[in-house]
Amino acid sequence: MGFLNRITGRYFRRCLLLALWINVCCLCGVVYSAEPPPAETLYLKDGQFFSGESIGFEEGNILFRLPDGEVRSVLLGDVDRLEYAEWGSESNTPAPGDELLVSNDNVELPPLPAMINQTPVPQPIGVSPDFGDVEDENTSPWDRVEGYYDTCWEYVEIWTKRMEIGGTFLAGNTQRDYVTTALQLEKSDENNRFLFEIGGRWGQSNGVRDANRWYGNATLDLVRKTNWIVFVTNKNTYDEFENLDWRGNISSGLGYRFINEKDKRLIVRVGPGGTHEVYNSPRLVRTTLDVFAELEFHWPLSDHAKFEHKQTWTPSVDNIKITRLTTETGILFKLDNKDRWNLRLGLLQIYNSVPNAGRKKNDFTGTVSLVYTRK
Repeated sequence: MGFLNRITGRYFRRCLLLALWINVCCLCGVVYSAEPPPAETLYLKDGQFFSGESIGFEEGNILFRLPDGEVRSVLLGDVDRLEYAEWGSESNTPAPGDELLVSNDNVELPPLPAMINQTPVPQPIGVSPDFGDVEDENTSPWDRVEGYYDTCWEYVEIWTKRMEIGGTFLAGNTQRDYVTTALQLEKSDENNRFLFEIGGRWGQSNGVRDANRWYGNATLDLVRKTNWIVFVTNKNTYDEFENLDWRGNISSGLGYRFINEKDKRLIVRVGPGGTHEVYNSPRLVRTTLDVFAELEFHWPLSDHAKFEHKQTWTPSVDNIKITRLTTETGILFKLDNKDRWNLRLGLLQIYNSVPNAGRKKNDFTGTVSLVYTRK
């Protein structure tokens, strides 16, 4: 019995020691698990702050998980900064040694996604753009004006704008004043194109006016993934020395773009149309049904010159004697490396097979003008 009691006592002591060791390990685990793990603190602009973990972004909001598992969606514009913190921190002042993750005042640390501070707001149309304060000392006043002009147009629709002006002025034994001007606005994409033109020519010699012609034209080309187009065009003319108060033509039909590139263009348009004319001295009002045909051709001749040609026929179908023809041809010589300023030599021919009484069938006008094109 004594031997059995010694064995039982020894076994009991070993079990007691094992139990104590298990309790110590469990206590150490509890103490270790109670130590707060790393977390983040999200500070808002209104003074609020939350401890937890940022888990992503959604539709302009930051998703932030709180210690209890709740996920809050906070608007990025309301966020002031995001800092490294400890779970359960009660102070909105970062402890010494805490790592600053995001702050509007710290530009050395890389930010979280760029939209954490503020989502950029586009400049509204109609508000004057900011041209900046930094300018090159060598920048000329003309360069500044051109820069301001280009910047302003970036806030509106993209148009190709072309302005043309030319003239002759003589004073002395001979007095001669002659001015030609034109403005062209064009908007186009891969499919459609809208062109608006307005301009004229005015001149006098020794106080007697000998040129006074003005025009306004509009053309719309519509295309759907092919070179075939559907067009609508309207052309209007006033010419004092043709005794023409107004000639208006409207036409529509089909066209084909054989070439339609930036510097090369070959387009043909054909369709039915109508022309209304009002003459004076003597008074004549005439309306005809026509066939409209137009050829538009642009082609570079060299690195410094290009050729452009447009010819329009409107023969009448109800009076075969009436045929009208307008031909405008020009050669442009490049004056700068940006291909914006050009010197243009032009020739305009206007033919009317049945003019007003006492007027000739043909008018020819030669021009030398300075052309500015913004592309």
